[in-house]
Amino acid sequence: MLILSRKANESLLIESADGVIEVVVTEITPGQVRLGIQAPQNCKILRKELAQTMQHNRLAAAKLSTADLRSAISNFKNQD
Repeated sequence: MLILSRKANESLLIESADGVIEVVVTEITPGQVRLGIQAPQNCKILRKELAQTMQHNRLAAAKLSTADLRSAISNFKNQD
């Protein structure tokens, strides 16, 4: 892991095959750092906890059996 020190309004650049990603420190307060990220439009930027939740949901969905899925659809349709 690369660790860098940056002050407010300073930035760092990350070069990728898709282009350059710039991360700017926009504000520093006690207990929080605000970052601005400028990246190519095709570059996904996710908070780590969101990416982990999405991965967990994908794994849970993959474990569903056909019978479980049919039951869930039936229950959903019967709610009306």
